[in-house]
Amino acid sequence: VEESSENPENQQQQLTIFYNGRVCVCDVTEIQARAILMIANRETDERLRTPRSGSGPASPTVHSQINSPNNGLSTSMKRSLQRFLQKRKNRIQATSPYH
Repeated sequence: VEESSENPENQQQQLTIFYNGRVCVCDVTEIQARAILMIANRETDERLRTPRSGSGPASPTVHSQINSPNNGLSTSMKRSLQRFLQKRKNRIQATSPYH
């Protein structure tokens, strides 16, 4: 890294963002990087506080793993997990303030 007489906050560095299956590489200043991280943290906090709508599966990652034929889970384990996830989804929906 080269030393520069510029203010370190104004020096640009590469920032790599992985989001929704995409990769974005940008040249940003430290202030811009901090702003991006603050926005991302705020949105993550909001998603954790607000309940999900009942339109989608409770855990898409787990469901995709269940449907994978080579994962080694027995049929009874798959069914048990599906019942558990459905009951959990129903409990979450029942306690939702917008129910």
